[in-house]
Amino acid sequence: MLSRSERDVEALAGDMSNLSFDATGNQLKHPGRSGGIPTTPTRYRGYGYAGTPSPTKSTVFNGEDSFGMDIDEPSRDVNDIRSSPKKLPRDFHAKAELHKTQRVVSVCQMYFLDYYCDMFDYVISRRQRTKKVLEYLSQQGDLKSPDQLNGEWTGYLEKEHEILRKRRLKPKNKDFEIITQVGQGGYGQVYLARKKDTKEVCALKILNKKLLFKLNETNHVLTERDILTTTRSEWLVKLLYAFQDTESLYLAMEFVPGGDFRTLLINTRFLKSAHARFYISEMFCAVNALHELGYTHRDLKPENFLIDAKGHIKLTDFGLAAGTVSNERIESMKLRLEEVKNLEFPAFTEKSIEDRRKMYNTLRETEINYANSMVGSPDYMALEVLEGKKYDFTVDYWSLGCMLFESLVGYTPFSGSSTNETYENLRHWKQTLRRPRLENGRPAFSDRTWEMITRLIADPMNRLRSFEHVKRMPYFAEIDFNDLRNMSPPFTPQLDNETDAGYFDDFSNEADMAKYADVFKRQTKLSAMVDDSSVDSKLVGFTFRHRNGKQGSSGILYNGSERSDPFATFY
Repeated sequence: MLSRSERDVEALAGDMSNLSFDATGNQLKHPGRSGGIPTTPTRYRGYGYAGTPSPTKSTVFNGEDSFGMDIDEPSRDVNDIRSSPKKLPRDFHAKAELHKTQRVVSVCQMYFLDYYCDMFDYVISRRQRTKKVLEYLSQQGDLKSPDQLNGEWTGYLEKEHEILRKRRLKPKNKDFEIITQVGQGGYGQVYLARKKDTKEVCALKILNKKLLFKLNETNHVLTERDILTTTRSEWLVKLLYAFQDTESLYLAMEFVPGGDFRTLLINTRFLKSAHARFYISEMFCAVNALHELGYTHRDLKPENFLIDAKGHIKLTDFGLAAGTVSNERIESMKLRLEEVKNLEFPAFTEKSIEDRRKMYNTLRETEINYANSMVGSPDYMALEVLEGKKYDFTVDYWSLGCMLFESLVGYTPFSGSSTNETYENLRHWKQTLRRPRLENGRPAFSDRTWEMITRLIADPMNRLRSFEHVKRMPYFAEIDFNDLRNMSPPFTPQLDNETDAGYFDDFSNEADMAKYADVFKRQTKLSAMVDDSSVDSKLVGFTFRHRNGKQGSSGILYNGSERSDPFATFY
């Protein structure tokens, strides 16, 4: 179903197709007009109006469109009772306060804002294209015959019609070519894919719609979609397309090829102090970008930070797949925290850095699902989140403090010989958070590093309270946060091409697949519980197509190099 504005544009484009060149002056003329007077009425379907435009208002004038049509507006009786405001139902204000209602209102506002900005972009870009084509044809007037000129003009119009047709199309699963799988989560998979028409390479996340509705997890999907469509930050992974069908939800995001920060830590064991400072600086920038949008992650860990082709950090996974921050996950971890109170543990004793490192690595290797479990480990999660207490955005600072600690010594601050012991250490974090020491007895962390860590892993009242406070800490004295993206990263991915997925798990390899055993097991169990009745209606305000795609929107006649996309919009 075409919108009114789109029908107007299409009607005008159709009217343009009847123009031609004469043999002498190469000026555009309408075959049905003599002396500038139209002989047949033109129907502008978008307005429901059939009439004859003014002779002074031609459809094309010097390569520009004219929208100055006189429109007959139906008369309206201001005293008509049907136009009088109705009394609001009693539950109106209660419904208006619901999160679901507020989100729909926000999406609606964004839709109209984006739609009309997009329409203006389209009209302007089309005028520019038409002007360029007319100039080109005018220059060719003495070199080509009228038939050749008309042929090129007709070819241009056909391509303009094709652009207009593509503008109305919504993305679909069949538009993407799957290259290989690069991720697996509790509700679906992530694939490296390429959009067939634009050749864009992306990470295509495909989520099981039935499972999401069954587990009441659709809000987390919408949250991720809203974050991705709202952000313009270079620190957050960008969304290219979002769409749905009866079976699945699809999020096509930019592909970040360097793997995640966890893979980097596994390969290096630990980082040099300067390298750790660089990465934690960029992580703070990424997390701050999320906070500026009004969101708190709550479950940050190394797997959430990806390394782009130039070696810089981007934050991803805002509540989906293996990193799900669902109520079920939080409740399961809270229950585990309570259970360890009744278990007997040996008194916490100091161990060497090497012993703690071996113990941590052994735990990750023997408990194969340690990182990918749907319940998971509390290595990076702030205690107040697990205890169900009131918390704020600074719980993400706690997580970053744990990651800084791990980056420097190769194990997390509360890691134990088992997951239960890790929970127990977290419960008594003030006693178990110790400054590591080298074999010679000297501290492994400098004073300013330890100060930084203890201002992040701290009670809410003693924790750093803002990004500005973070940047003023002595630990970051050498860091220019405004110039981080121009610095040379410690590691730059070695990539063969834009579809190189070598830094991600190989899902054709049994050893890599074994890491996701718990995820597959739970997914199978949940799938057996789901039937067709579990699927609700479509998610409102989910579909999205980004701007600046490679749609070939200029240089149509002579293969110009400009390839901006003026057709992005919400649905």
